[in-house]
Amino acid sequence: MKTNNKHKTMLLGAIGFILLFAPLVAHADFSFTIGDDGYYPNSSKHTKISKVELFIYDSPGVTFTGSGATDLSSATSGVSGWTATLVNPTYALLDGKKNLDDLYWTTLFSGTVPETFRFDYLVYGPNDKVAFGISMTIVNGVPSVTQGSGWVALDPKNLPNYNRNPVPLPPSVWLLGTGLVGALLFRKKMAKHSD
Repeated sequence: MKTNNKHKTMLLGAIGFILLFAPLVAHADFSFTIGDDGYYPNSSKHTKISKVELFIYDSPGVTFTGSGATDLSSATSGVSGWTATLVNPTYALLDGKKNLDDLYWTTLFSGTVPETFRFDYLVYGPNDKVAFGISMTIVNGVPSVTQGSGWVALDPKNLPNYNRNPVPLPPSVWLLGTGLVGALLFRKKMAKHSD
């Protein structure tokens, strides 16, 4: 009888451990390096790049991490003054002070790597209008660079509704701020009464 109870306890413990920690094991950061040479897809027309928007589109479980991108570089011109800003978990903005001939970056992701997910980026020209967009299929965490199946050009006049809203401050920050202000006012009032 004791042996059966011991085995049951061990089995239940193992199942509990797996259920508790399996999501953490599946959740991991991953990245890939990608870029754009400023040439319109299927064309020899070139645009100077003024900014690039990165989007994870309709892919639950995958988000950007850190600033969304790092290692910004250019083969033909400097990228001083260029930064990557994480606006929300599925939107990162790359922008800078001058127009580049090309731009390369390492995209930073967090989450459970699905077999495939969709990653879009929009390239803006000097007039701050979308010059062209690319929709890529990411297969097992790696971009597929085959045109037509790995990536397709997006129509700048008919783009999806991307979420560009910044992440609001969580309620806990508002609560902490209110508490600190209240504590300071209370302390000031008490100091006034002691004088």
